[in-house]
Amino acid sequence: MARRYANALKYVIFQSQSKKSALAAFADQWTELGDQSLDASKVRLDVIDARAIEAFNRWGGDAQFPWEDVPDWKALDVKGFDLSIWHDEQLCGLCYATPRDSKVTIKIVLLEGSPDSQHPLKGLIAALALGAIDAYARVIGCSCIEIQEPRPDAMSTYARLGFEYDEKQRLVISVERS
Repeated sequence: MARRYANALKYVIFQSQSKKSALAAFADQWTELGDQSLDASKVRLDVIDARAIEAFNRWGGDAQFPWEDVPDWKALDVKGFDLSIWHDEQLCGLCYATPRDSKVTIKIVLLEGSPDSQHPLKGLIAALALGAIDAYARVIGCSCIEIQEPRPDAMSTYARLGFEYDEKQRLVISVERS
């Protein structure tokens, strides 16, 4: 039991470090752009916890995925990467990714932005999630990020971020490229 706990704790630390790294990179890039339309210091990357689920439920009927199940998935998948993306106190996006049993590929299982067309991180959710997942993939040794069951209406976003179909018809991006 102690070994399983230590292993789980290791991945919690990896995930936390990856979120911090991705957030710092985002803030640096945003500052370099000189864009004053968004206060990057108010962006926060966190876990999907009860607070995130409560905020998600306020999105109303337009939400697409079963985010309330993610804490249970995390309990069974120590390498699973859950991500809530906030601007100040507003939940703007959610993501769940996992390598499952792979040492090569981490899959983005769920990714969703707030249906509020005016939320402050509109158009940035996928890039923020990819930055955090990329950082995590590097730490755990994965070399590929895959979009599991990509939504057709998001294909232009995935392409803009560098995802391409591989020979097995998986929508992927190399960790080195992202």
